[in-house]
Amino acid sequence: MTLSKIEIKKISKRYDDVKALNKIEVNFDKGKIYGLIGRNGAGKTTLMKIIASQLIPTSGKVIIEGNEIGNSFTDFENICLVKDSFGKAFEEGTFMKLKTFFKIASKTYKNWDQEYFEYLCKKFDVKLNKYYSKLSRGMKTAVGLVLGLASRADITMFDEPYIGLDAVSREVFYAELQKDYMKHPRTIIISSHLIDELENIFEKVVFIDKGEIIINDDVENVTSNYYLLQGKEKDIEKYLLDFSVMHKEKLGSLASYAVKGEMNSEVKKKITSDNIDINKVSLQKILYYLTKGSEKNEK
Repeated sequence: MTLSKIEIKKISKRYDDVKALNKIEVNFDKGKIYGLIGRNGAGKTTLMKIIASQLIPTSGKVIIEGNEIGNSFTDFENICLVKDSFGKAFEEGTFMKLKTFFKIASKTYKNWDQEYFEYLCKKFDVKLNKYYSKLSRGMKTAVGLVLGLASRADITMFDEPYIGLDAVSREVFYAELQKDYMKHPRTIIISSHLIDELENIFEKVVFIDKGEIIINDDVENVTSNYYLLQGKEKDIEKYLLDFSVMHKEKLGSLASYAVKGEMNSEVKKKITSDNIDINKVSLQKILYYLTKGSEKNEK
C-alpha cells in the first residue's frame, strides 16, 4: 500500500457570497490518523470534498504525493470519503440494492478487501439485500463505515461517522478502525465537532474555524499547552500573567480558569502549593474556548 501525503495549497471556496474556506494551507502527513475538528459550518466537509475531488475549489490546489489532484484517474482508486449520505438518488430511490452498491465499490478501490468487507457486514449487521433508502439513520451510517474500512483506501476520510449509531456500534467502529489501521496503515481523516469519544484515537489534529486553520499539531502538543486552574480566585490571579486566559467561571470566592501557556514542573509545584488544582483540558473544551460564538450552518 502506498501511503499518501496531502498538501493543501492556498485553497479557497466560495458559495455565492459565503466564503467557506479562506486560502488555507495545511499538510496531512502520510500514515497518520487526523482529527479534523471544528464547529458546524467551519468548513470541514467542504475541505474533505475538495480533497476527494467531489468539489472544485474557487482557488488553490491539492497535491497528493507530488501530483495535483484530479490529473489522474487513479486518484479515485486511492481516496474514499464517507459522508452522512450517499446522495438524493440513494436516499429516495430503490434502483440499487446494497449488494450491487458494494460490488461497484469493490471494483472502484484498488485496495478493497472482500474478506474484511464480509466480516464487517456481519459485525455491523448490514443486510446486503436491502435498499439504502429503506435503512434507519444508524444503519445508513454503518453502511458508510463498512465502505470506508473495507476500501482500505490510501486516503480514507470519515465525515461525522457516528450519526445515529448507538454507543455499542460506535465503540465497535473505533475498535475496528484502530485494529485495521495498525495492520494496514493509511492516512485517515475524521471530521468531528463532538470529539470526546475520538480524542484517544487521533494522532494529530487540525482545528478549523470560519474557513481558516487555527491549530495543526500532534494531539499531545496541543493538550500540553492548555490547563484548568481551580481554587480561590485571589490565589489563581497571582499566576495569570504567565498565561492567556481562555475562559473563566466564578462561584463566590472560588474560580475556574482555562488558560493557555507552558507550564514546567517547577511552576506546577509552585501553583499547587497554593492549593490550586491543575487539570488538563480536553480537545472538546479547547475547541469551545477557541471558537465560542462562531457556529453556523455547515456547507
